[in-house]
Amino acid sequence: MRTVSTTGRSSSHHAHAACKESRVACGRRSTAALALSLTLSGCSLSGPFFDDSFEKSQVLSPEPVPPYRKLVSAAMKTLSSPIDPAGLQIAEPRWIERVGGPAWIVCLKAEPKASGAVYYAFFIQKEKVVDTRTAIGTDRCVHQEFVPFDATAVR
Repeated sequence: MRTVSTTGRSSSHHAHAACKESRVACGRRSTAALALSLTLSGCSLSGPFFDDSFEKSQVLSPEPVPPYRKLVSAAMKTLSSPIDPAGLQIAEPRWIERVGGPAWIVCLKAEPKASGAVYYAFFIQKEKVVDTRTAIGTDRCVHQEFVPFDATAVR
């Protein structure tokens, strides 16, 4: 909103005139405003995707890497909603801490023709798949590197 003083000039004109009189004060105000905006914008870059907690969580496993291809292939046969084996891709297992106890997580990627990619998470403890679900954000499956996986050829 623009206000007009009794002299007929706008308030922005008066502010500009004041800055002309004291360039140092205006420069300080501009610098302070810039510093404040940069500080506050840094707050929006914090959170689970911009800190190093993910890297810290990748500790060495006390268990050897399980035969995850064989275990995932066998677990796929027992699912109530089958996963189409055509075009599947699999990621290397990662050791994670989770509510059900530490486990290996193996991500599977399916790309049905009708929709985008669907990710599945298989959790392995002591060489047994203990949980399977459609992957959620905290599983970080979308960030993994995948290789082709022929579940029918695994023995």
